[in-house]
Amino acid sequence: MMELTGKCFSVLGLARTGVAAANYLARHGADVVASDSKTEDHLPLEDLDKRVFVRAGENFVRAGDTVIISPGIKPGSPTWHLAHDRGSEVISDIELFYRLCPCPIIAITGTDGKSTTTSLIGKLLEAAGKKVFVGGNIGLGCMNGLEELGPEDIAVLEVSCFQLTHCPTFRPATAVLTNIAEDHVEYHGSTAAYIAAKQQVYANLGPGDVIVANGDDPEISRWAYPTGVTVRRFGWREGLDCWADRLETHLPGGIIQPHQGLKLKGLHNIENVMAAALATAEHFPAVLGALQSYAGLEHRMEYVATINGVEYYNDTKATNPHATTAVVNAFRDEPFWLLAGGHDKGSDFTELGALIAARTRGALLYGQTRTRLASSIPAGACVETMETLAEAVSRAHQLAVPGEKVILAPACSSFDQFTDFEQRGRIFKELVRALAQ
Repeated sequence: MMELTGKCFSVLGLARTGVAAANYLARHGADVVASDSKTEDHLPLEDLDKRVFVRAGENFVRAGDTVIISPGIKPGSPTWHLAHDRGSEVISDIELFYRLCPCPIIAITGTDGKSTTTSLIGKLLEAAGKKVFVGGNIGLGCMNGLEELGPEDIAVLEVSCFQLTHCPTFRPATAVLTNIAEDHVEYHGSTAAYIAAKQQVYANLGPGDVIVANGDDPEISRWAYPTGVTVRRFGWREGLDCWADRLETHLPGGIIQPHQGLKLKGLHNIENVMAAALATAEHFPAVLGALQSYAGLEHRMEYVATINGVEYYNDTKATNPHATTAVVNAFRDEPFWLLAGGHDKGSDFTELGALIAARTRGALLYGQTRTRLASSIPAGACVETMETLAEAVSRAHQLAVPGEKVILAPACSSFDQFTDFEQRGRIFKELVRALAQ
């Protein structure tokens, strides 16, 4: 366990993870200075422990400190260099949590499906009678849950590529790899750097540890794992440790579960189910009931309302083409209108565009990427562009007929018009519910 009393830390960034880390360190005797480029009136200073020394309006690192760096600070940026030039070590809150955590950790990463898989694993372990903390890149910052954990408990953490960039010794008991697709190139600078960050989740594993990997993912299938690690693979091919076909899923212990017994919708969620099943394989079949009853998270294939016979779904968390492709495939046998667009991350929409033309009633595209998205869809498809999400919802209400669906799955981040994907999802739901009035 890492000793904190009298040790010096600089916390860079005072968003959710920074505040949680600074508070924990201060409560346990560390000398903590926390900084943020935002001014005091834009910082949650009332949430900070009074023992934390705050420098607002600047990014500051005390020479020789261990630096806890915000996941929002891009590699190669001036603040990133400041941390590495002045700090004795630069780590993320996930690495700090690991060094202090008294219990096993299950870490989930990948391009898509992380949050659903993380939440589902937590529910399954609770059903098995375990005391579980679920956090990290989902819900609570991980440092908020550390003090309540004991040796018999389990921590289930969603870990992002941003956090893994500064995890030099991180060693979870189980690492779950959902899938890999192009994403966050604007942050890492290249797809190779993005993939390297994801691979850090298992880099320090050894005998006794477990990797749960997507056996169908072409990128993940190329990876070589540390010697002695137990690897469990899931996918759509018979013979994997957990596999599925169109109708049923073959779970650990030989259990065969018809898909219609699950509340989660979509073929991509079957993959999330298989990943969660393998991560909790020691507890099957006792947790099967929890698996069947799990309905998913807000903003992910979330049913919103039925208005004039048209169903509306919110998947604002589909922030890249890979995630939106999964949504389109999930509803491929049903007529629906797709709402997509947002902040331009430089993604390639070519494959998604062809899929939209083949499998949707039409696409209503809004925001910064609307023109580029529209140009990726083959001629002959029904495509309309507009400036705002509100306009897209209104137009969908005019076009959709009873028996059809309207699905928000943007394929882009939200930062052109919204503060984050959650705000985009909440506003979408407000707009839909207003249609009924």
